[in-house]
Amino acid sequence: MRTNPLKILEVCTVSSSAYALVFHRAHALNQRHAGELQVDVLCSDGPEVALMQAQGMKVVVADQHRSLNPLQLARSAWNLRRAIRQGSYHAVHLHFGVPGLVGRFLGLFDHKTVWIYQSHGYSIAENTHPLVRKAYLLIEKLLKKTVRYSLFQLREDMELAREHRLLEESQMVFLGNGIDLNKFEPHDTTPPRSTTFGMVARFEPIKNHALLLAAAELLAKKTRNFNIKLIGQGHLQADVQASIQQKGLSDVVEIMPYRNDMPAFYQSIDVGLLTSFAEGIPRALIEPMASGKPVICTDVKGSREAIVDQQTGFKTPLDSPQALADHMLWFIQHPKQRKQMGQAAREHACQHFSETRILDILSKIYLSCEQNP
Repeated sequence: MRTNPLKILEVCTVSSSAYALVFHRAHALNQRHAGELQVDVLCSDGPEVALMQAQGMKVVVADQHRSLNPLQLARSAWNLRRAIRQGSYHAVHLHFGVPGLVGRFLGLFDHKTVWIYQSHGYSIAENTHPLVRKAYLLIEKLLKKTVRYSLFQLREDMELAREHRLLEESQMVFLGNGIDLNKFEPHDTTPPRSTTFGMVARFEPIKNHALLLAAAELLAKKTRNFNIKLIGQGHLQADVQASIQQKGLSDVVEIMPYRNDMPAFYQSIDVGLLTSFAEGIPRALIEPMASGKPVICTDVKGSREAIVDQQTGFKTPLDSPQALADHMLWFIQHPKQRKQMGQAAREHACQHFSETRILDILSKIYLSCEQNP
């Protein structure tokens, strides 16, 4: 039995991602392994920091810029290095692109800390330029020696790592994704007069809101008996809002205020949507399915691993607004089958996306993280 707990630092960029994706499982691990583990969170300042702290989580506030600007990367690296030293952390779990980049770079010099990297999906989308793809894979290969564990959400990414020898087999762990299914228990609601679609996604280019709005414009020519609720944050929000108005969709498409009570949101919709160019295993699909809602997603890396086409929802081509509009119209016209697909979606989520399995894997990894000699 250890005298002092193993200290793990989970690193994200922004507080909203830290709260949505990391906080709840870190809190669960601290409760499960009290005295053995201390899992803290590092992220940039934001409104969710106070929410996490109010629930007993230690949050280290340090800027982790999302920009690839060299000066910003240097600042992010310095902030992370200082936090690790001040907190005397045994291991650092890096989430997403920029923390993964600066953290693994620090790992080239810091051989004492145990480095864990989780990409949430390699940053290679369907529209990635071949030269950018080659450069990305080269960087991944150069940084592979710094990590003890590389956690994968996608089996497709694991195969990519093997194909290009980005990692040794001993470094790779399939984690997948999982949520607290009890929080997303389906509830019977009064059938609405119109069909409500919902999409939770940052307002950024990779989320491809343009495809959704193009499909909504086509759908509106056949029926306006629907509405679409969008939730997210990001620098393209004003552009998306302008596009909604320009296309004459203000009565059927609404950008909702950002919120953290996602179970309530998913109970207010009938169908989940996600139109990204690439994903990890997205909670924006898992959570509506767990809530008993069918989904429509683009047929891209990550999203296609999350659903069962024509059973829990539909995959739709990345380059076809008409196909997306047709799938949306089908759900409007077939409420009985929509409910049946929602029930199948709940069963699929319970079988494959339980948070308990994720906690079991992370417990084993974290408890093995004695510092390197």
